[in-house]
Amino acid sequence: MIEKAINNALENRNHFESWWSKLKTSFEKNYYLFSKEILNNISVNKKMSSLDITNIASKNRVSEDNAKEIIHSLVYDGYINNNEDPKIYRFNSPILRMWWNKNVAN
Repeated sequence: MIEKAINNALENRNHFESWWSKLKTSFEKNYYLFSKEILNNISVNKKMSSLDITNIASKNRVSEDNAKEIIHSLVYDGYINNNEDPKIYRFNSPILRMWWNKNVAN
């Protein structure tokens, strides 16, 4: 029954659409693309190191200070956390991670 509920949530694109839409309206284009790439990567790999985030920031021409601010926003808004290890980020919600992977990353 739990698996069926999770699958239903994942099938309904609207359940988590607001999480994606918020990024589009909160950040200017290259900051949005940076945050989306971070979340895409975490949704696929289930975690991401702060070093990898720094490399993606550089690739997207996002300064270190702006990258830190964006990551802080993603943590504050409930997308990701680094509670288990300060240098490793993961999605807060496994269901949001699965939804993101299915509907945004792929």
